[in-house]
Amino acid sequence: MLKMMRRKVPWLLVFEAAMMLHRRWRTLSPDDRRRLTALARKSRGNPLALTKQERTEFRRIASRIDVSGLTTELMPFGRRLRGGR
Repeated sequence: MLKMMRRKVPWLLVFEAAMMLHRRWRTLSPDDRRRLTALARKSRGNPLALTKQERTEFRRIASRIDVSGLTTELMPFGRRLRGGR
């Protein structure tokens, strides 16, 4: 299954998406990056592992990454994958 996945994944597009996310990550201050990383590690992928205040803080910092702008940037790549115009 992993071999099949390797063939079907457009690695160049994955790389482009990672680079776009990295650029947005770098817009955060070093303190915010550190805190967001610490909260993500503490949660271990489960938001309920954080206190309500920590979840609020996580959302506040993460909102500065501008994920909606990221989806707008990635939209042309999605059209290419689906075979759209």
